[in-house]
Amino acid sequence: MNNSEKDMTQSSSEGYRGISMASGEPVALPGKEVYLDGLENTADDIKEMEEVRKNTMTAGDKRMITALWLLNAAVFAFIGLFLAFTGSADEYSSIKEEARFETEDGPATYYDPSSVFSEALAPNYQVSEYPDGLLPGFEALYSENSDTAAWIRIPDTTVDHVVLQTDNHTDYDRTTFYGDYYVGGSLFMDYRNKIARSPKYLSKNTIIYGHYLKNQRGMFSDLDKYMDVEYYKEHPVIELSTLYNNFEWKIIGAFVAAVEEQYDNALFYYWYDNFSDSNTLGFANEVAFRSYFINPSVDVQPTDKFLTLSTCSHSMDIGGMVNARFVVVARLVREGETRDVNVSTAYKNPDQRMPQLWYDQQGLVNPHSQYAIWDAFA
Repeated sequence: MNNSEKDMTQSSSEGYRGISMASGEPVALPGKEVYLDGLENTADDIKEMEEVRKNTMTAGDKRMITALWLLNAAVFAFIGLFLAFTGSADEYSSIKEEARFETEDGPATYYDPSSVFSEALAPNYQVSEYPDGLLPGFEALYSENSDTAAWIRIPDTTVDHVVLQTDNHTDYDRTTFYGDYYVGGSLFMDYRNKIARSPKYLSKNTIIYGHYLKNQRGMFSDLDKYMDVEYYKEHPVIELSTLYNNFEWKIIGAFVAAVEEQYDNALFYYWYDNFSDSNTLGFANEVAFRSYFINPSVDVQPTDKFLTLSTCSHSMDIGGMVNARFVVVARLVREGETRDVNVSTAYKNPDQRMPQLWYDQQGLVNPHSQYAIWDAFA
């Protein structure tokens, strides 16, 4: 049984809160101190205080005025956020309509780009030349924005978006497909990744970044649902069409990670794009070690390629700053292999590794601190 499991078994009546990182001993909550006022007020004191109260704003009055101010501020904030969120959300709705709709032959399917992206939707192309080998169905989107790199979809989730790519990681962090400001930004691929025609030329690790929109459905807001093994069982496959080919990926893990060494003394460089075949199993083992679930039926071989989805996680915020990411990793479906996944073998990881900051915030000892970390550059 790991430390976190021991914590949950402790009786709340004991006031137990965790294990001391200094001594390794259980730590109890401090007793509640009660201070008694031993002074006695005279009749004159009481009379004077009554007069003061008549001319003093009560706590209820203060709460009422504060509530009115907050309500006023909230109304203006809501108007601003509504325009920022919904205006651009409408853009994404239009993109989806442009990319996925019912053709003359019936509902469009993900793996038939020629019917998914219909030429009839974009009769006024802004470009007349396309990259060699471009899938015919991508012409409509590419004509609108030549930064178009792919389309990603996880069936029966809100992950169903165009993916963009430039030579940096800032262009689409807060910008829509059409170039407008939007707090949720766009999904964008790591600038180092290759948008290949053949699996052979894909990057070892293709990374796609996107925002997590709290209390909203969009971008990568569904990813943290993979904390639940049952959710994984219902959504074990990711579909990704690049400009040149269609690929499918079997999910191998989902975890919380820090992105700065100050928050994790064993930082996992999951965003490294080009590790060696000899280092592949180490990468997969690190994913499984940290994952909320494990599925032994999805194996990994040294020559496999990976798809990594990265979004914000609020599990370790400090002072309003987001210090963690929620990450989902999948491996490419191999040639001749079906996309079918035996999810019956999947189970909840009973002893997953979390970033050091998580243990610190819980007041717990990190039981995995003695283990070596995967070396991305080996």
